[in-house]
Amino acid sequence: MARVDTAIPVTVLMPVHNGGRYLVQSIESILVQTHADFEFLILDDGSTDETPEILARYAARDARVRTVRHPNMDQPATLNRGLELARHDWVAIIDHDDLSLPTRLERQLEALAREPEARVIGSWAVEINAAGRPLRLRGRGPESAEEFRALRRAGGRVPLVHPSVLMHRPSILALGGYDPSFGAAADTELWSRVAEHHPIVVVPEALVLYRIHGQSMSFRRIFEQREMLRWIEARAQARARGEPPVGLEAFRAERATGSVRWWQELRQDLFWYLRSFALLAAAEGNRPGAATFAVAAAFVAPGNALRFGRRQLSRRDRDAA
Repeated sequence: MARVDTAIPVTVLMPVHNGGRYLVQSIESILVQTHADFEFLILDDGSTDETPEILARYAARDARVRTVRHPNMDQPATLNRGLELARHDWVAIIDHDDLSLPTRLERQLEALAREPEARVIGSWAVEINAAGRPLRLRGRGPESAEEFRALRRAGGRVPLVHPSVLMHRPSILALGGYDPSFGAAADTELWSRVAEHHPIVVVPEALVLYRIHGQSMSFRRIFEQREMLRWIEARAQARARGEPPVGLEAFRAERATGSVRWWQELRQDLFWYLRSFALLAAAEGNRPGAATFAVAAAFVAPGNALRFGRRQLSRRDRDAA
């Protein structure tokens, strides 16, 4: 198979809604990319803060910046509109509160040249807090199409950090793009469909700084996201069996309020909710708050807390080695 030209143009796609606090940093991180052949398509999703003024300044200053404003809609719908408006076949996603390191696009295009079958390319990421202080490395995923296929045979899924991905626009559109029905988990659902048709690979290098803060979608909509992740898995299993994917109402009917399954999943969700806020409080230097959330999480699901603690110790041992 022919190798991919690393000099190909890219569309960088950013959805933003009321992103004034972090927006300038995120935009600047794209404008200094070592791979300079890109358009920067920023979709203002009905912002009511200073976002429109910030975008107007950058559009006037740099011809690569193209801004589009529309009434507020959920992020998956905004991303689909961006895919339709993008001028290039390869689209890199970045959120308004995250940062791309200068070599991000260059390194991902190099990975594409090595793995031309891939249609989605992610990277490792460093989590940072609201003030930009590094917290931990998120580094997992297959580095080649061969590793991807081995992971699929083992029943695993590719863990992608959404604002790290570079995707092949025609392939994504052919699969229907993001499904807004999945809300905060629409990206995970999209990758589950992509993986059934195309390899997904991850650059084993931190190319994105992924900001963790209380206003991010992963915190504000954690219960919705957890439910959607279970629905995604149920649909993927049905497709693997050759059955039609289960609808949301049927999926929920199997988990009637008060049933044993409902209580089990509620405990799981409460654990992840409390654990997430324990980590956020620790990241912000709030030790009493972190301890309170951690104790509450352990009380709700002690088995989960024990497994999580073991994973943390194992990660520290690997880092020390």
